[in-house]
Amino acid sequence: MNKNRLGEEIKKILILFIYFSIWFCALAFLSFSVERLQGFPYVHISLALVKALLCAKFMLMGQMLYPIQSKRDRPLIGQILPRSIVYVGVVVLLSAVESALEGWIHHRGFISSLASFGNGDPIHILALSLIYWLIVLPYLTFMSLQSVIGSSEMKKIFWG
Repeated sequence: MNKNRLGEEIKKILILFIYFSIWFCALAFLSFSVERLQGFPYVHISLALVKALLCAKFMLMGQMLYPIQSKRDRPLIGQILPRSIVYVGVVVLLSAVESALEGWIHHRGFISSLASFGNGDPIHILALSLIYWLIVLPYLTFMSLQSVIGSSEMKKIFWG
């Protein structure tokens, strides 16, 4: 891998990390405010940052395996939706593993913590999936548009 490509990969993961960090930290803070835990949610925000970094890396790996190849002659929504569902599946899976690891760290057992992911409630897991889909969809839309109209045109549109 040449130096320029490595720099581009680092830039992509940094952008995705920041994007996911904002979302996951906001969700951790929301959870903290709803549950009214003692103290500031440093642990929850730390876990949100770790999840953001992992999601960014897995999202880039997913794009390598299942790349966004948007075409001008086809509607973008039909090109984005299938990918968004696959990527959300990855994020939900990572969230379940995070829950299991958190339980394991706190000596509650990996499998029992995994089983209690989303409070063991399918409706809660569906709600989480919807939130994660709403997080992933704008990113995929941006990347698809960039694929169709080009990076320099996207920069002009966003930054003038």
